[in-house]
Amino acid sequence: MSSVSIKIDHPKGKIRYPDNFPNKEGADQYRYGFTLYKEVIVQWDRDRDERIFSWYDSLPEKLQKHIIIIQEHEGMLYLVLDKEIKIEDLGRSWDVEGEEWKLAEDGVRVKGRGVAY
Repeated sequence: MSSVSIKIDHPKGKIRYPDNFPNKEGADQYRYGFTLYKEVIVQWDRDRDERIFSWYDSLPEKLQKHIIIIQEHEGMLYLVLDKEIKIEDLGRSWDVEGEEWKLAEDGVRVKGRGVAY
């Protein structure tokens, strides 16, 4: 259990850490930090793969506007959205600078509703 609890006032609503976050690095995920990038919270893991920015920028704006939190962990993507979107619109895998990244099996959540896909 994380010893840190944070409330964030985000343009898309209140976000609670750790409740609303993917936390794929474990209970002490907060120690790797966060970045606010174009109103999206990037949750880092230990390798801090900054290609997440180019991945996000490659998405159509109609998808970008629904992403609240993103995390890449070992080539798998985890997203928290403000509403459900069609998975076909988002996609399941991407070439990110020569490496394949995939949407994790449990990789999409809608804020306040748990795992969506």
